[in-house]
Amino acid sequence: MKVRLAFCDVNVIVLITLPESGRMASVSADRKSLTPEEARRLFRVDELNVPSTSGICIDHEQGNLVMVDAKYADEFAEFCCQNPAPCPVLYRSAPGEFRAPPLANNSDVRTDVQRYCVFTHGERSATTSLSRYDWDNVVTFYVGCSFGLEHLLLSRGVPVRHMEQTVTVPMFKTSVMTRPIGVFRGPLVVSMRPMPEEHLASAVNASRLLPMSHGMPVHIGHPSWIGIGSGAGSDLRPCFGDAVRCEVGDVHVFWACGVTTSVALGNAGLDLCFSHYPGSMFICDSISRPDATIDASRTLEVVKYSTPRLPVVYSVLSTEVRRQVEQLEKIILRDPGQRGVGHLAVDGSLLMAALSLSSRHKRVAVATGFPCVPEPPYEETDGIMGAIALVRALHALGAEEVVLLCDAHALRLYRSVVDFCLAEGTLARPIAVRTVSDAAGDAEIESDVAAFDHLVAIERVSPNEHGQYRSMAGRDLSAHCSPVDRWFTAALKNRSVMTTGIGDGGNEVGMANVGERVAEFVPLGKEIASAVHVDHLVSAGVSNWGGYALAAAIYALQACPEHSCYSRYGLGEHRPPDADRFLPTAKREERLLEKLNEMQVWDGARPDQKMSVDGYLFHDIHTKMISTIRAAVGH
Repeated sequence: MKVRLAFCDVNVIVLITLPESGRMASVSADRKSLTPEEARRLFRVDELNVPSTSGICIDHEQGNLVMVDAKYADEFAEFCCQNPAPCPVLYRSAPGEFRAPPLANNSDVRTDVQRYCVFTHGERSATTSLSRYDWDNVVTFYVGCSFGLEHLLLSRGVPVRHMEQTVTVPMFKTSVMTRPIGVFRGPLVVSMRPMPEEHLASAVNASRLLPMSHGMPVHIGHPSWIGIGSGAGSDLRPCFGDAVRCEVGDVHVFWACGVTTSVALGNAGLDLCFSHYPGSMFICDSISRPDATIDASRTLEVVKYSTPRLPVVYSVLSTEVRRQVEQLEKIILRDPGQRGVGHLAVDGSLLMAALSLSSRHKRVAVATGFPCVPEPPYEETDGIMGAIALVRALHALGAEEVVLLCDAHALRLYRSVVDFCLAEGTLARPIAVRTVSDAAGDAEIESDVAAFDHLVAIERVSPNEHGQYRSMAGRDLSAHCSPVDRWFTAALKNRSVMTTGIGDGGNEVGMANVGERVAEFVPLGKEIASAVHVDHLVSAGVSNWGGYALAAAIYALQACPEHSCYSRYGLGEHRPPDADRFLPTAKREERLLEKLNEMQVWDGARPDQKMSVDGYLFHDIHTKMISTIRAAVGH
């Protein structure tokens, strides 16, 4: 008897060749009507041919397969441990074992899959059976598959486009590299299931309950953020599987994929090893059920943090953490001097900035410096303290490179500040201090900016619409200002570089976002208003507070296990962040302010006043603000 299956909407059309007559007969059956054992038996005798196993035995677990010589088994097992989202191990066999008792009765991994990959010194070929190979020393890893979560998506009303279109789920190699172990290494492979935006939260909250089927998505948004193709919607060409048609309004959603293991096998260059063929899974008897150890009542939210100029991108966080960050935003808008900073606030901007940095933080430039003090070195105490606090948090986050940008006249000063912070243990490692030359051409600046993921300005003086740099009192500061703002202007033309501005008065980089409000509510607003825009503007009563709050918001996000997993693309393990490495303390800030005063860096509003920032004495106002920020995130 020969059998062929074809998908037709919610049903399977089974075409059967009747042995006595040779004619074809067809019977329509529900997808669940074929049991796992029946499917494996048909694969075993090569009598079942399907585009992929998606939709077959839909509520059962399915497994990717990796089969290696026993001497590499421990190494591969560690690779799986270090890359849990793409490599959740359902079962590891003993050497020579071709059955999988915990997963399937009467199974034979050498024959019970439709197609296999054979790797010989890294070269891949395909076969329908592995029975001819010596199996005595082979260890098989059964690795979870996202096909096992599709029934849960469907039950929540989430459309699954490749099932609707009867094609194999599209799979892509990304620019995200797995954690290498021994000979096993390579890019993260993801599967894509586009869906309308209104279904994103349902998809995330459903799939997170099934970690052995890859769990929740590892990227939501434009494919280019993870190095996939042109990102032009339906013309995406998958590395494995079939192209899927996106409907109007669909968002690209990517899950970690077990084909990551096949790519790692090919890269290992072993003499001989095997895997399943992408889309052709081992079907288990075990039902795909939510993990009982996961709190299903915990609600996750999906938040878009890209601005219209950028390719769309979303992040994941808990409702609790979102509320913490919203509280931080309110806290830093306190205005003891009644300067009206609340008029300049943009609701939700702190969360957007924190999500941007939490996800895009490998290379960050932090710009600061407002030369408003009449005497050399001209610098004020607001800005640099918040910048150092943010740099410390970025180091704790795992940033590979952080650069401090300032005016040319202040290079020596800021390098001395960095040296002091290193000696005090405030900074964990050195950072470069740079400026932007007046002579730099557009091409040079654009090239420099392209090397970074994110630019942040904290109390960084900005030119007005006439190109003049002015203080709050309208004094022209241009003679002391380097064109650091040109980096931010150039970044707005680069669709892979994000920008954040933090300010408190209206004349800082980024305040152009609320330029009309600056003109209306700030004294001399029309004269001093910034002309430089950013993606996310954080307003604060004192700019240092904005830096402290951004560091605290990043900490809160990293303390959220689901956000931590998402921001790591499901690689590595979640480790609760060390609050001391992320959050400011009154003691550290006091020591830094004392050193700044020793360096003749004074309060820009009250140059005659020591241990003061923006007109407020440190021990009266700023220590209380630091304590309040820490308390908002549980410390």
